[in-house]
Amino acid sequence: MIYGASTSVGSFAIKLARNSNIHPIIAIAGKGAPFVETLLDSSKGDVVFDYRKGVDETVKSIREHLKDGNYGEVKHGVDPGIGESSKAVLSEIVAPNGAINLVLPSDWDTGSTKRTKTMVGAVHHQSEAFGDARDLGLVMCRWFTKALQDGTFEGHPYEVRPGGLEAVEQALQDLRDGKNSASKYVFKIADTPGL
Repeated sequence: MIYGASTSVGSFAIKLARNSNIHPIIAIAGKGAPFVETLLDSSKGDVVFDYRKGVDETVKSIREHLKDGNYGEVKHGVDPGIGESSKAVLSEIVAPNGAINLVLPSDWDTGSTKRTKTMVGAVHHQSEAFGDARDLGLVMCRWFTKALQDGTFEGHPYEVRPGGLEAVEQALQDLRDGKNSASKYVFKIADTPGL
C-alpha cells in the first residue's frame, strides 16, 4: 500500500513495485489520482483510492477491495510523510506482522507493525542515525540510469516554469494554493532575466 501515490516518492514506489511484479498495489492519492491510474495495472488488482473521502471511507474501500479480490492482508505500506491521515489509514490496514516504511523522520509508534525508514542521507552516509546505504545508492543509481536509457522506467512529470529563478515565487504560491498535483516544477537558471 502506497499512501501519497501521486508524489514523486509514491509514484516511484509504484514504478519499482510494478517492475518487480508486485501486485496488487493499493495506492492512495487525491487530486493526482488520474495520474496514479496511469501507473497501475487493474488486471492485477491495482487500484487507487481518494483520501479526500476521509479515513473511514478510505479504510472501508480498501477492505472491500481486498475482500472482493481475495488478496489477503496488506503486509507492506509506504508513507512519504503525508501526516495524520496516512498514519490512520496505514495503521488500520497494514497487518500487525507487516511493515510500514517512513520516508521522513517520525516518532510515529506503529505498534506491533514493524517500522522501517528510508532516508536519502543513508545513501550519502550523512550520519550513523541514517545508516550506511552507499552501496545500495550506487547500485540503484546505475539501475535507474540503465532503465531510463532503455525506456523501461520514466521520471516524474514536470513543468518548466518560464522566467528562470524569477518564477520561483509564483511557483511556491501555486504549490501553497494547491494548483499543482502529481508533477514537479523546474526552473532553468539560464532563463533568468539579467543573467
